[in-house]
Amino acid sequence: MNTVEIDIFMVRLRTFADKGLPTNEAETLADKLALRDRESDDRRVCLECQHFAGQGAGSWRCGNWQTAGVAIRSRDAQLPGDLVVQLQRCDGFTAQPTIHTTRDRR
Repeated sequence: MNTVEIDIFMVRLRTFADKGLPTNEAETLADKLALRDRESDDRRVCLECQHFAGQGAGSWRCGNWQTAGVAIRSRDAQLPGDLVVQLQRCDGFTAQPTIHTTRDRR
């Protein structure tokens, strides 16, 4: 990894851990996203989204559930852990300003 990639990796690691992802899983996901950035893959994970809320599995929710298509009622907008870390394209995604990709920083 170059310096920019390491900086982004560290920000992601802290952010994901702060959102309740166990440290080992946060590190694995940050590595996965570094590879995604290098390959110019446009998919994202929920943890990168501004609408993502909660502090750990079981409390994770989508604040933009209608546009994202994850629920038909607000009370059903809870997100399963597997979905939160899955690379995907989401119509409701809005990037968090603190988590950048290498494409954003070039």
